[in-house]
Amino acid sequence: MGATFFPPEDYFDLSGYRFADDYPRWLAPLVAAARSGDVTKLLPERRPPEGDGGVPHPSGRPHRTSAVLVLFSGDPDAPGPRPPADARVLLTHRAATLGSHAGQISFPGGGSEAVDEKIPDTALREAQEETGLDPDSVDILAVTGSLYIPVSNYSVFPVLAYWREPGRVHAADQAETARVLTPPLGDLLDPAHRFTVRQSAGWQGPAFNIGDLVLWGFTAGVLAAATQLAGWDLEWDSGDIRDLEETLSASANGEEHSWPRREVLEELRNAAHLRSDDPDPDADFRRLGTEILRPDVGRPESPTPEQDDEAPHRGGTDEEGAS
Repeated sequence: MGATFFPPEDYFDLSGYRFADDYPRWLAPLVAAARSGDVTKLLPERRPPEGDGGVPHPSGRPHRTSAVLVLFSGDPDAPGPRPPADARVLLTHRAATLGSHAGQISFPGGGSEAVDEKIPDTALREAQEETGLDPDSVDILAVTGSLYIPVSNYSVFPVLAYWREPGRVHAADQAETARVLTPPLGDLLDPAHRFTVRQSAGWQGPAFNIGDLVLWGFTAGVLAAATQLAGWDLEWDSGDIRDLEETLSASANGEEHSWPRREVLEELRNAAHLRSDDPDPDADFRRLGTEILRPDVGRPESPTPEQDDEAPHRGGTDEEGAS
């Protein structure tokens, strides 16, 4: 990615950006939530260290602005409110050789660069580099507020989009991407595929099974917030809490997850300006790292959607892609 790039103020100004208004009705509740900022209201508010005198990050990593593409595909004529049987979301399985978040399942995305005029340009460029996605096939619908991740020192903008003309995607840059996935949204929302993971230090958050892979952390939190606000959730057992390390070891993610040392967490807590009056001294640590969404947030009951696991996706995945 080259040297760290700090985007100019114009990069963040979306007042004149033309978001697509012609999108499927089943996406309407999610678009409204994203444009109003409701998505980020479900996620913890943190500030980057540069927001208060340039406090250095304990890892030595400079603060970066980044964007991820939250890209849904599906029947444009489906009436909603539930997503159609062919609805899917674009994800990547990060290469095991990466220096951070190796082996994780994530939205395509990455840090801003000088060629990016606006936030959505970063998400589209990164998705093209990682998956071969054709940017012209995508309609940008909204950009949520940024979410600061203390562990990596990134401020991340989720960019909501609709895949108007799905095409073939693949692991275009295998140094970054091991596999490209387009799992059916119905599979992800299946209560049998949803659970909560808990780390030994106390942090916990939502998770999804995708075959033999596990989606957790930042991406799972954003996806869980999105599906809840869209009204797509089915009632699932948030009390099904599984040990994070054991879950990852049994998965095909290839992650070597270890929680940062307590001294590092203390520095990260201070850098993120987290404060707590909780008498429990570990309160902040349970909210730190990749904490995203309380797993006990209420979820509306909905009828089980019709599912068609054999329905072909017009775009497909790479030869190793799984759904």
